[in-house]
Amino acid sequence: NGSSKVYGDADPALSYTVTTGTLVGSDTLTGTLSRAPGEDVGHYAIGQGTLSAGSNYVLTFNLGNFLIATRSITITADAKTKVYGDPDPELTWSITAGTLADGDTISGSLVRTAGEDAVMYGYAIGQGTLSAGDNYAITYQGAVLTITKRTLVIQIDEVSKTYGEADPELTWSFASGSVLEGDPFTCELGRIPGEQVGAYFIYAETLVWDHTNYTIMTYHKNLLITPRAITVTAAAEGKTYGDEDPALDWTVTTGSLVSGDALSGVLTRAAGENVGSYAIG
Repeated sequence: NGSSKVYGDADPALSYTVTTGTLVGSDTLTGTLSRAPGEDVGHYAIGQGTLSAGSNYVLTFNLGNFLIATRSITITADAKTKVYGDPDPELTWSITAGTLADGDTISGSLVRTAGEDAVMYGYAIGQGTLSAGDNYAITYQGAVLTITKRTLVIQIDEVSKTYGEADPELTWSFASGSVLEGDPFTCELGRIPGEQVGAYFIYAETLVWDHTNYTIMTYHKNLLITPRAITVTAAAEGKTYGDEDPALDWTVTTGSLVSGDALSGVLTRAAGENVGSYAIG
């Protein structure tokens, strides 16, 4: 009788049928059939082996066919992810249905669709050269490599100046992340206009980057304009008892006024008209 098994399984019992003639009385066939050796997928002849009815019989034996069928396994790729610009992670897989026969291994490697941009649908992971050999029928279930955007964190530096001075250089740095060589990136800063003492917001006036592959966070700071220090010294004055007060005068003895600015108002002195010294305030 024809027989079969799946590659890697044990042989089933080989059976036969008497198709012509009959055995006499209590006579029986003894012995066992045998098949051609081999364990790979294919067809193997089933032979008479030791099967016999004894010397009283002429046995005509018709060869049978023993089939070893391919062993089915399902290989499922693992989903993967990486950040734009980083090297690919190792592409891995697992057997999710069926098993390998003892001693067998899977060789080769998975491949993915080419591309390095952080596109919405990712890149398909294919079977590539992954194989268990001719004795297996592989059902492959793919997955996707997802490339996520690279995050750039821009830290704008806080700077300051004294009222009346020129603005210092406005500077920034990457608090985290970096731009890959060859990718477009421009960051030019500006600030809210104003020259009076106070805080003025610094912002990215021109910011150019690859929107497909990068996402940007910006931490803003201010330009601080601090008061300008000057020292005003009153001039010593005097008069004779009964005369009118002279004009009270002063000079800037430390620091300077910014062009166009002027001191306004008048000095005063402590009240009194008798002979003595009076503080000029």
